[in-house]
Amino acid sequence: MASTLVETNLYDELMASATRIGEIAEAEALEADKNATVSKNVINAIREEKIHRLLLPKDYNFPQIDFWTYADLIKKVSYYNLSAGWLTCFYSLHNAWVSYLPKSFRDEVVASDGFVADVFAPVGQIEECEGGYLISGQWNFVSGILHSEWVALGALMHFDDSAVKEGAGVCVRVADLTIKENWDSLGMRGSGSHTVIADKVFVKREAILRMSNMQEQSRPPEADYDKDYLYYDMPWFPGFYIGFASMAVGGAERVVEEFKKHTAGRVRMNGTNEHESPTSQRVLAEISMELKAAQALLNEYIAQMYRDKDQPYNEAEYKAMRASLIRKCVDIAVRSLLTLGGHAILKGHPLELFTRDLLTVGTHLSSLYEDAVNIYGKKLFGFPVVTRG
Repeated sequence: MASTLVETNLYDELMASATRIGEIAEAEALEADKNATVSKNVINAIREEKIHRLLLPKDYNFPQIDFWTYADLIKKVSYYNLSAGWLTCFYSLHNAWVSYLPKSFRDEVVASDGFVADVFAPVGQIEECEGGYLISGQWNFVSGILHSEWVALGALMHFDDSAVKEGAGVCVRVADLTIKENWDSLGMRGSGSHTVIADKVFVKREAILRMSNMQEQSRPPEADYDKDYLYYDMPWFPGFYIGFASMAVGGAERVVEEFKKHTAGRVRMNGTNEHESPTSQRVLAEISMELKAAQALLNEYIAQMYRDKDQPYNEAEYKAMRASLIRKCVDIAVRSLLTLGGHAILKGHPLELFTRDLLTVGTHLSSLYEDAVNIYGKKLFGFPVVTRG
């Protein structure tokens, strides 16, 4: 839905950009699946449409948008190809954490015009050195790393005002790392989520993100900050993870359309048309209603973020909402595939590809359904929980 916070012409331009990226990726879907990365054609389209600069504060001369518009953008690309939706999300979204860096270093990253990747699993080892830090470690699942200039690497480290180690994101140039091309997955293969290795790479002090600060206050270091920027003062992790929910809904929208189309063209062994079957009619009705439920959950998720602006929020509830709607989208794909039958599992069939990709979205750390509902249930009964919404 187009929000009233964004001018109609800007919204239409962004949807046209999303359609262009998605259509290029859709035409190359099997090639990307084989190569475990989208092509330079997709990467160039993302750059040409300036999607990688979309989520920046207004002093970098890009119009401010809202979360409904952003969700629609990711849904639109994902409708055509989920790997492209994933990378469109990541290459724009990662500017959100760039926008919390000290301005001097933030300016350096933005001025480079390079794509930004991240992997916040806190597995890095940090040692202090003259003028900064040295980071070492190995991080898996770094989506889009082959086309990125910068990457934030997760680590635990001591800050001056804390006695315990805290999670940090350490921003370094990809050129200073070793990339191990080992991405070979069930789905989302075009994301190119390879491994990176750091061996005592130097890091400036101002290139360190303190995750707890962003989570607790969601403001940049400077006092005079852009109040219109969509991430400042908003629930941080719910906003950061919104892309996974958006791409799942976009993929499920495509699945429902594909199910209807392929059912209408299917003829049973006895010569009857499958769309006349009460079985397929019921399945189409039920997955359509499940899709509406997922869409409604996404809209409520965004609306709740705006209600929670600049105040405490229930991270467990956000996590459960997001995981629930993603599971609905996964279930829509699996049920569609099982109902259509054997021809739908052939390589190149849209349902074969979208089902694998949606399953992979559902396995992301932020999407795990069993973890999410367990944490939310504990929270509802008043037990203390620690999670990243």
